[in-house]
Amino acid sequence: MVGMSLEEAITLLRSASRVHLEAEVLPLNQANGRILARDYKAPISNPPFDRSPLDGYAFKAADSEGASSDTPITLKVVGEVCAGDYFPEEVGDKEAVRIMTGAPIPKGCDCVLRQEDTDEGEKEVKLYKALKPYANYCYQGEDIQEGTTLLQEGEKLSSITLGILASMGIEQVEVRRKLKMGLLCTGDELTPLGQPLKPGKIYNANEVMLEAKATALGIEVHVFRMSEDTAEQVAHVLEKHWNEVDLMVTTGGVSVGKKDIMHEVIKLLEAKRLFWRIAMQPGTPVLAALYRDKLLVGLSGNPFAALANFELLIRPLLAHLSGDKSIQPLYTEGQMASVFLKHSPKRRFIRASFENGKVTLNHNNHASGSLYTMSLCNALIDIPAGTKGLEVGDKVQVVLI
Repeated sequence: MVGMSLEEAITLLRSASRVHLEAEVLPLNQANGRILARDYKAPISNPPFDRSPLDGYAFKAADSEGASSDTPITLKVVGEVCAGDYFPEEVGDKEAVRIMTGAPIPKGCDCVLRQEDTDEGEKEVKLYKALKPYANYCYQGEDIQEGTTLLQEGEKLSSITLGILASMGIEQVEVRRKLKMGLLCTGDELTPLGQPLKPGKIYNANEVMLEAKATALGIEVHVFRMSEDTAEQVAHVLEKHWNEVDLMVTTGGVSVGKKDIMHEVIKLLEAKRLFWRIAMQPGTPVLAALYRDKLLVGLSGNPFAALANFELLIRPLLAHLSGDKSIQPLYTEGQMASVFLKHSPKRRFIRASFENGKVTLNHNNHASGSLYTMSLCNALIDIPAGTKGLEVGDKVQVVLI
């Protein structure tokens, strides 16, 4: 049994889920990285008034006609305006107001001359340069016009977009609540951290690794554990916590061995099995089911296989369910700088390092149960089924992780 392709599995999982993320309201300083739940229009223009882009003098451009360093023109200085203040009177002919960067341009003025082109006088000022109307003049709404659609539903908030909202005086924002992913690692061999390791046991690396992976993607992770590794106990834990999450991910128990209990778990829950096995290595025996309109996806228990399953299958699913397109796996092309001589009867993903378009294998351990070599890598090479091997210079598809 070969199983469906990775792409077919992703499409099926995306179409099967019925998750709805309700809106919640957060202050801007807590909304970075969240997904907008509605459109936002500009309630005001920005800047909200005509303003000066520099330090200098505001006046009527016509009053500067003919001004130069040899033939300066003198205007009466009738006031001063700084950023955050305003000049309440209208400026008349042959008059000027000293103005600072960001300050509102007074009525009657249609230009600003930088102070370096004047004698910087306080009661009278000599102009050494002529200006045309609206020179050095920033218009009201030059950046944003009132009523403009600033941001649209589904956009991911960033420091820039939060700054835009803040410039509009918007204090709070409606965002989709975080996607909640349940995580349950099965297997009698797993020992919780902090406990002594008994013969035949291993520490539960998958739990920590996958929780960290999902959390870094902006997902709210709920970790569950069972008291014993039986189908009945796993089914009980899943049933008990099902309404707390939008998606349940498990590791282990999905192959064909005596203790591969997830097949029985699906039956006990009376869930609808969607597929078992994906045509990829590592992590072939992925098991997926639909239960009460939510997905249960069982990944391989081998650490690297679980990581590959997560990056290639769960990550695009999380992007779809959360509405965060930015967390999709990033595929690109690279050129081999090392050789990989093994034949790949099925589609294979191997860990590698990708830098400046070059793909390097800086290790020889590609076993699905090995995790340490992943610390030396930042990519997976996507090797098509039937590939005899990879030589230096070969073009390959890589997934950046």
